[in-house]
Amino acid sequence: MTIITKGANTPVPAGLLRVAVCRRNVPGTPAVDASALLLDAAGKVRGDADLVFYNQPAHPSGAVRHIGTAEGDGQLAEWLELDLPRVEPAVQRVLIGGSCDGGTFGAVPGLAVQALNGDGAVVAHYEVTDASSETAFVLGEFYRRNGEWKFRAVGQGYASGLAGLATDFGIAVEEPAEPAPLNAVPATTAGPVPLDAVPAKTAEPVPTGPVPADAVRPVPQDAAPFPFGPGFEPVVQRGRGQGVITVGGSVPPGPVIVEAWHEGEGYVYAYTLTKRNKDDKLVFNNTMTDFRGRALAFQDDDRRLRLRVTGDNDWTVSVQPLSVARHLTGTVQGLGPEVLVYTGTEADVDAEFSGGDDGDSSFVVWSVDAHNLRGHQDLVFNDTGRLRQTAPLPGGPLLLLVEADGPWQLTARPLPAIDPGPAQTSEPPAVVVPETRPVQPYAGGSDGVSKDERPAKGLLGRLGRTKDQAEHSGRGAKTVTLANPEPGRPAILEYLIKDDDGYSSYRIELLDEYDDTEKFMESSTHGTHGRVLLFGKGESEVRLRLERVGSWSLRLLPVEEATPLTGKVEGKGSTVFRYTGPPAVQSLRRLTRDDDWLDTWTVQADGKKSISASTAGRRRPVVGPLRVSADGYCYLVVTARHSTGWQIETAALDTVPAFDGKVSGQGYAVVRHTGPAAEMMVRYEARGMIDLIALWELDDRLEPIRRISMAVGLQPIPQGLVQVRCGGGKWSIEARG
Repeated sequence: MTIITKGANTPVPAGLLRVAVCRRNVPGTPAVDASALLLDAAGKVRGDADLVFYNQPAHPSGAVRHIGTAEGDGQLAEWLELDLPRVEPAVQRVLIGGSCDGGTFGAVPGLAVQALNGDGAVVAHYEVTDASSETAFVLGEFYRRNGEWKFRAVGQGYASGLAGLATDFGIAVEEPAEPAPLNAVPATTAGPVPLDAVPAKTAEPVPTGPVPADAVRPVPQDAAPFPFGPGFEPVVQRGRGQGVITVGGSVPPGPVIVEAWHEGEGYVYAYTLTKRNKDDKLVFNNTMTDFRGRALAFQDDDRRLRLRVTGDNDWTVSVQPLSVARHLTGTVQGLGPEVLVYTGTEADVDAEFSGGDDGDSSFVVWSVDAHNLRGHQDLVFNDTGRLRQTAPLPGGPLLLLVEADGPWQLTARPLPAIDPGPAQTSEPPAVVVPETRPVQPYAGGSDGVSKDERPAKGLLGRLGRTKDQAEHSGRGAKTVTLANPEPGRPAILEYLIKDDDGYSSYRIELLDEYDDTEKFMESSTHGTHGRVLLFGKGESEVRLRLERVGSWSLRLLPVEEATPLTGKVEGKGSTVFRYTGPPAVQSLRRLTRDDDWLDTWTVQADGKKSISASTAGRRRPVVGPLRVSADGYCYLVVTARHSTGWQIETAALDTVPAFDGKVSGQGYAVVRHTGPAAEMMVRYEARGMIDLIALWELDDRLEPIRRISMAVGLQPIPQGLVQVRCGGGKWSIEARG
């Protein structure tokens, strides 16, 4: 450990560092907030994004993050994470600062800053001994020198708080006026959405008479632009039936919010238009009574935003800046489509949905990085009917795009900060950081197929314990904590569950830190023995609750033991494959006569999971995508009872059916529409009351990027790859007429 004094410097390793701004935990003393400033060669920030603090916890480059607060051994610490290899070349210095809330630094005991390397060893420690009336401090700085990184103890104070510190390095700090959103539903924490009642519609004054779309007012001189989109005055237009809206040139290029009202019962939908005046992207498609909703759209540099709107009754459309978006802090309730801003840290988000008027409406939530709003959208929720679910949410800033046909509620629960270890002012101890390893090239593995005839002794005896394997066994219900043998990577869980009288009807649930549960495995879908993928997001540990079980055994295996998927393979039960290669499709066929369901799922290196194919209890072959990430591989997880036999065969992407006028099939499929985007007739022979057909647009890597429809009738079919998901009935897609 290197302890330095004010003005001194020391070399630091050019890797991942954790930096703590720490103080002694004495009741009644002021709180201290940590921050980081990324400076160029002139000693200034390049923009507001170069300040990282509690309200902007991550730099766009990913090089600097605010990772929360920790306490222990009489110390309090605010932690920053600094990944030096990812710091952009234009950044020459990274300042570590602190601001004092409710007092001055002279009243803060034991103020210090320390940096730890990836092994948890303290590489630099500086304690401030001369603080007095300052409310902000530059504690230290990491800077480049002759191709290496060094840390210098600065100890420069400011009497004007974080605002004064930020201003000194080029950030224009203003007090932004709070925007006045048109009829924004306020955030609330007053309990859950009443699922049997629709919230009352709020009356909102709108301009009388039609307002031309290009007759917008000038932007006020004192307007504070929203960080992720241009500021401008809303553009409002009314109509009835079909109309076209053209947004004037006074709306700057960038992302905008389109808000729509439709009075009474009936149908309303809206599309953006292409340069050729053809329908482009679906913005709204709804039949809710007194519909009101918001969606994201873009004003491009080379053309004005144009919208085609059709409604059975009177409608109003307003194009607004992103500054009107509601923020997801605590609990937010809504009715219909919405655009939310999330700027917090990593969190779990709880969703509650009423199911809509018919009890079977859809609820979909997408997240998109606020710094790249035209980039990839991640699916957070996707379900139909009444629901209460929980999903993980990465740290902000994000936009959450809600697609709903009824009342809903979202509650963000930030994850508790990980305590990297106690920080002390005298000989601070090294903090143990879990070792992370890069993903190694696949080196082959065992057959990975659960055989129906394999005896229990053979299954258990084959798994020899190594340092990366762990076995848990027992009898009866129990909660088990499993530690990831390689944090940051997935692992394979091999299981055997039985009792003296045969095999039990078991259920295994995943528990989070609040003891909320999520179904993980059960006998009807996973059988008595097989393999599943665990730690899909690289978690360090998980907790499993086993219920209705007899004797059981769980064994962790390294993910390298996933079976390589090449050509045609056959087997029984649940297992895990690894596919390496370009995006492709897989044909799934059930070989046995039982009518149990048989599904396959693709899981990416970052844990993203999506369904590939499902036989819906039938023996007819179905086709699903092998979605491959930029890493060049994916895991294919087969979910089936131990007695269910299957056959999987891979095929190149150019083998999928291509169509312009019509295509038909039965069950899951992937097709390619070669014609221009157009409305086409979708027909489906449902096999039951809850049997639906869903069409998804896929990108070139077979990533599901947008749900096109969950209904029959005329639907907007884009050009390119489309996945068909259904319960096994016959379907067709045909051009109009």
